[in-house]
Order: sequence, then structure tokens, then C-alpha cells
Amino acid sequence: MLMTIEILPLGGLGEVGKNMTALGFDGRYILVDMGIRLDSIMAFEDADIGSMGREELININGIPDDAIIRGRRVDAIVLTHGHLDHIGAVSKLAHAYDAPIYGTPFTLELTKKLLREERHFKFKNEFRTVMPGDKVKVQGIEIEFIPVTHSILHTTLPLISNGNASILCASDFKLDEEPLVGYRTDRKRLKKLPNEGLLAAMVGTVRVEDPGPTPSEAHVREQLREVMGEAGASGGLVLATTFSSHIARLKSIVDLSFEIGRTPVLVGRSLRNYCTTALEIGLVEFPKELRIHGRPNAVHNVLREVQRSKEDFVLICTGHQGEPNSVLSRIADDQLPVKISGRDSVIFSASVIPNPINESNRRLLETKLRVQGAKIYRDVHASGHAGRVDTAEFLEMVRPKHLIPCHGTSDKLRLMMEIGRELGYPNENMHHLRNGISLRLGG
Repeated sequence: MLMTIEILPLGGLGEVGKNMTALGFDGRYILVDMGIRLDSIMAFEDADIGSMGREELININGIPDDAIIRGRRVDAIVLTHGHLDHIGAVSKLAHAYDAPIYGTPFTLELTKKLLREERHFKFKNEFRTVMPGDKVKVQGIEIEFIPVTHSILHTTLPLISNGNASILCASDFKLDEEPLVGYRTDRKRLKKLPNEGLLAAMVGTVRVEDPGPTPSEAHVREQLREVMGEAGASGGLVLATTFSSHIARLKSIVDLSFEIGRTPVLVGRSLRNYCTTALEIGLVEFPKELRIHGRPNAVHNVLREVQRSKEDFVLICTGHQGEPNSVLSRIADDQLPVKISGRDSVIFSASVIPNPINESNRRLLETKLRVQGAKIYRDVHASGHAGRVDTAEFLEMVRPKHLIPCHGTSDKLRLMMEIGRELGYPNENMHHLRNGISLRLGG
């Protein structure tokens, strides 16, 4: 019997962030992700998310507006991975649904840490842990968690099926054969999907304007080896900053620090949160000599030690986007014991997230560091997202009947439609959706 499947995006279309989608099967729904839009929240300097209400955050465009789905039957909430643009709104929205939350161990542990900061809503949902590759049944709907590589460990692509047809949620992934830490994208599994009735795929567009293919994490490690060797030879302090959630990148920086004869020190609250969580659940091994500090007193103490003997350390700190309260920004503003001088080097192992606030903050931070004498190494980095070439390769692998671009601004969604046309998709099988507008497909 044919059943209509409803795809209802609630956030993430026409914007980067705020990801959330409702998938409806005969009136029963699975919710995929509940994220925040970081640039909207950053625009409000005093925003304390933990104490803010749902309506307040919706009004500043910080979280998805889920009003249209409230009151409908939701059987499960599925989290794809632990980035804030996918889990940051769980504490504000999930309590409204009598539904368990499914996610991988790293994703759920990070979500639980966010929930400890929630002061506005009481949280009652049950957490159910799945491993990459697992399948679960929820009220007759099967959810499979296909493992993929991304810039955070334990990322999965949920494949949600009613037995007749399936929907693939592929917002964040890259095709990396050398990720260094964690899972490779499961190409073998993805290549089976065309023969299993893949009705539609929602495919992320974050880096679809890059020609691609996106370089591997192993390639970045070699770039870092060269840059850190050069920076270390200067005799000054080497500072490095990257995404706190990027455990593979952090491990490379730590390992290479020892390789150039320096002691790595990790400082910053978010770095401490992500790294200790990864260590606790056994996702990574760091050398036992590595020191990780997030609390203010401990940070001040270790920075005094670093200042006394700059040539002995690599200081890995928060601040890759120029965030005003990050460790690197506070060093540049002379608010912490480390003082930048002429022989020091700063390695930005991260791209600037493209929005005006980040671009302005990062430009200002780099200017301050240069004025104080630091040598800057920019963009020692590779994205966690597929570029144009690897996105096309991904689509050739999974070959959905219907293509739905997601997780991107309108211009990025249009670029994905162009790729679809190049691959032979007819216009009626490609859907440039908007938040809050349903697409119904016969399953």
C-alpha cells in the first residue's frame, strides 16, 4: 500500500545552522536534529541561552520555530552529531515531545553537558544510545545510523524507512579515506541504497561552492607538520587554535608538538569539555603528559608557566573565530599572563565561518596579534564538509529518486540544484524547500 511521506523542514534551509526536520509517516513523526543558529545568538552580546525561553530565542532567529509540529505525534528525536547547530536547541524544544532521543555516545554526552546549563525548562526525555551502523525500530519505522566522516566524531546519516521507502538525512559529511581518528564514510553501505527504494535524500550544502574534493585530515596533518616545524624553529611561543570539537585535528597538533620537542597545553572551557568527553568514552588517546585546563584559576596558572618558558610549549587554545571571550582574544587584549612578542607564531587551523560577525572578530584579532609582533599562519585546515566534486560523487553513490538540498543559504541550495541537473535529475525530482513548508512524496 502506498503511503505519503511528509518532509517538513523546521530550520536549516535558507540559513547555515538551526537544523531541524520533521519526517512524517502516516501521521507519526520522527524529528531529526534540534540546532541553534550561532550567528543570530552571537549578535546579542549578553545572550545567556540557558536562561532564555523558547519564544525569545525563536524571535531572535536563534532556534527553530517548531509550532507547526507541536501537538502531532512524535515517536523519536534523532541527533545526527554533536555540533551546536544540530543539538544546541534540544534543551529548549525536546521537552515538548513525549519521545526518546537517539544518538551516538559522543553526541549524547555533549547534549547532556548542554542540558546542565538549562535553567528555563525541565527535561524529561529518555536518552537511547546507538552506535554508528546500528538500526532501531520505532513504532514500525526503522532508523539506521550510517557512519560518516565529519569534523566531529560519531557523526551519522540517519536512514529512516517505513518498509516501502526511505529518506536519507545527509546534512554533514565528507568523503575522507584518511580521517586519522574515527570512522570513514561507509561507502559500501551507501552504494546499496539505490536498490533499496531510496525515495529522497536531504543533502547538505555548507561547502558546495568549493570545487572540491575536500582534502583529507591526513593532508592537514602534513600541512601542520611543516608549519609547526617552521614556527617552532623561531624560538618563541607557538599558539594553535582550531574547533574545540575537532578531536582528530587536536590530536594531530598534540602529537606534532611532541614531535618538534615541545610540550602541548590545552586551555579553554570548550576545549576541556570536548576533549575530556572524548577521553571518557574512549574515542581518542592523548599522551598522558598532556595537560587540559578549562577553569579560570588553572588557566592563569599554566599560562604563567608558559610565559616563563615560551620556547618549550605549544599553547592550544580557543579563539579560532576571534570570539571576544576566548583565550586567544584575551591574550591579544593583554588580559592573561601570556604576552605576545616578536618571535611568537599563531596557527589558525580553522576557516572563518562565513558570517559578518565572525569575519569582523577574526580580522580584528589577527590585526591585534600582528601589531604585537606575532607571525600568523592562516587556513591550515580542511573542511568537514564535501565540496562540489565529492557532493556529486556522493549523489552518484546513493542515487535518491528525489533530491532535497539542505543546511545552507539559498544560494548554496541553488548550487545543489545545479549539481542535480548536471547529474540528470528532472526539475520535478528536485525540491528547493523553505522552513515550515511541507513536501509530500508517495512512498
